[in-house]
Amino acid sequence: MEAVPYHPQTGEKISAWGYSFTWSDDHLPRKETEPLRQQHDTLGAEALKRLQTIQASFMEDSKAKGIPPSPVDLYALLRDHRQNDDVLSQFWEETHTVPDWVDWEQLARAQKFFYRYAIANIVGFALQGFVAENSASPGVVEVLVRTGGFSTRALLGRLLETFQWLIQVTKDLAAIQPGGEGHVATIRVRLLHSSVRQRILKLCQTRPNYFDTEQFGIPINTLDSVHSISTFSCNQLWLQLPKFGIQPSEQECEDYVALFRYLAYVIGTPTSYFETSAQAKLVMESLLVHELRTTETSRVVLYNFMECVGNLPHPFHVSKQFIEAGSRWINGDEHCDSLNLGKPWVLYYLVFLGHCILVTGLAWAQRLIPGVDEAMIKFFRWAMYQGVVLRKSRTRFNFQYVPQMGKCTGREKHTADAGDLGGHKPLSLRWPDLSVVTNMGYFEMVLLFVTIGTGVALAWGLCGALIALKARLAA
Repeated sequence: MEAVPYHPQTGEKISAWGYSFTWSDDHLPRKETEPLRQQHDTLGAEALKRLQTIQASFMEDSKAKGIPPSPVDLYALLRDHRQNDDVLSQFWEETHTVPDWVDWEQLARAQKFFYRYAIANIVGFALQGFVAENSASPGVVEVLVRTGGFSTRALLGRLLETFQWLIQVTKDLAAIQPGGEGHVATIRVRLLHSSVRQRILKLCQTRPNYFDTEQFGIPINTLDSVHSISTFSCNQLWLQLPKFGIQPSEQECEDYVALFRYLAYVIGTPTSYFETSAQAKLVMESLLVHELRTTETSRVVLYNFMECVGNLPHPFHVSKQFIEAGSRWINGDEHCDSLNLGKPWVLYYLVFLGHCILVTGLAWAQRLIPGVDEAMIKFFRWAMYQGVVLRKSRTRFNFQYVPQMGKCTGREKHTADAGDLGGHKPLSLRWPDLSVVTNMGYFEMVLLFVTIGTGVALAWGLCGALIALKARLAA
């Protein structure tokens, strides 16, 4: 049953998803966001149709010659045929024209921001961006479950695809300039969105109840796109990093929002909502109220996500309990309880505390010592590009997860076939006096030692201070 729309009043204190703010007249009312649900990227959709026509003619030629058709690359077709078609020419011109408001130096600083807090940004995106935003955004979830994109096997691929795109658009300045690999990847994603939308709407013509366009809007609509850009940019600045003890500077906020404003332009999303960081923050808060709610599908998605977590490849493996502790730390118990998320043992909260200590300590060291900051940015930029973008199974954002009649992801128990996904056997630690067996990955073990080491250091420091105070009083 659809939830009754909630309309906050000016001055009302809002507390949702582990975040609190006061509703103001500057926030987006529901009457402004709802129409966006029935709007979409019409130019991208029309460009896709033209590319499919060209693709079909090539397939006919191959069939007539008795040879197998070549693999289709929509971006290559766009590049090679843009001069012969007005729509393709317009699409190319739009995606390759740089708006006047783009400041490349500012975008370069924003790219550094991603790697400056790389560990915190990745963990935050997985725990808050995915667990809270993706699983509780009904329209987005309903599209993805119809493509099989939330099956346990597909989840790993989807997570790596998302990180690949993030790393490609933050690689360096050349990557997001017209023709750069991040720029090309973003156009591919735009065409992919049009493909998924087109396929679902086609299925709705023969079976109207396949996807409820009245309730959820057009698949991958303008509101979904604005929400996605907000999730990638704003959530890290105000919902994730502060929960770890990191407060981004005002300049960092402006820079990072500016980067995703440009990416929103390339991918066909309205940029007016992200002109300043203050305006973007209002959009984020508005969508927290209007868009996020838990459904039974949300619980299915989270269940499959948790099943997938235990099979992440080395060195990314983390235990389900770590995800549970981190999710509750960031998103709050109320939201996690509504998703039926488990309650981990206190040990895992100590592990996650180690994560917060580590990323906060690194942040302070980087702010105080510029050389350390540059070294960390350089290391994470290299390591993540090598590990994710250059992996053998890297994606070209093809139409991999195809919506089909009767195809809808349900709960799936992951089978013990870790070899297929590149998994490894995690470390096992047995406590002598307890029957609890932890299933920690290497990363978690390091975080646990960080917590223990910090506790020991604080204890020694306190003892030293007490001894010094006692000596001074005695003197």
